[in-house]
Amino acid sequence: MQHIFYYFIITFFCMILIIPFSHAEKCTQILFYNSDTNINNYKQLKIEFDTFFNKIGNYTFQPFDDEKIFQNQLNEKKFCMIIVSSWFLNNLQNNLELVPALIAHKKGVDKKQIVLITKITSDPKKTPVIKTGNVATSMSSRHTKAVLDSILSDNNLNVLRVPKDIDALMAVGFGIATYALSTFNSFKTLSVINPALYKKLTLVGKKITSPMMICAFLGQQQHKKLIDAFVNIDKIPEGKNSIKMLGIDGFKYYQKEKNSDVETLGPTSLQKKKGLEKHIFVFQIKSSFSLCQFINQAHTF
Repeated sequence: MQHIFYYFIITFFCMILIIPFSHAEKCTQILFYNSDTNINNYKQLKIEFDTFFNKIGNYTFQPFDDEKIFQNQLNEKKFCMIIVSSWFLNNLQNNLELVPALIAHKKGVDKKQIVLITKITSDPKKTPVIKTGNVATSMSSRHTKAVLDSILSDNNLNVLRVPKDIDALMAVGFGIATYALSTFNSFKTLSVINPALYKKLTLVGKKITSPMMICAFLGQQQHKKLIDAFVNIDKIPEGKNSIKMLGIDGFKYYQKEKNSDVETLGPTSLQKKKGLEKHIFVFQIKSSFSLCQFINQAHTF
């Protein structure tokens, strides 16, 4: 009987010792890298998200503008949350155990259509498909090349990075770029804010449909409090400022689909083309103001 008593005492103290360590494994870091957009104020983005997370607990938000640095940091983690584009998540899942938990949405839709835009020639039905020149986009160069490979194969286009889709469309309108890679929604928005330019542009090839950015956990464990915070982020003033900078309306629970176009834009399309990345030339414009300056200078050449 005495042995049983000692057994329960030892078990009780072991549980007390284990519980603090299990809490230490909870997710406290959120890492952000999005190949879909070219955010030009990461400092402000961090301030907005840190302000939001301070309202709900002890969390740290760390945005990255460099893919390799982000991956190096992620490789050192055992458990954390990441916010990445669906395309980049597909890349990461080849080497890491990542569990999607949430997906971004805008106007109730959690998918986007990416389209390639060019200028209409004198005869719209005979607009030539040019495979050289510049393509203006807010996406990362690797992501851009993967999408282009699905729309315009065997191209030799240089990447001109701009802050927003509207800047990419303007670049085509002013003759700075041969093509613009943007969402179809941005192209439709152009018809409202600049109808004259909209009428001069046309779609090339097919539309690529893919899920919007995704929140995922590194490892099988998930953090309910953090998930709930993201689902309700649009209901908190500090949260609204954060998601506004990402160009979304909020996050909802992720549901995996059987057939996803993300897989066709995954790393395989890049890895099969050996040496493709060696030929990527990237020119980056960091703000809309810089784009306007670039346009003015282009007309003086």
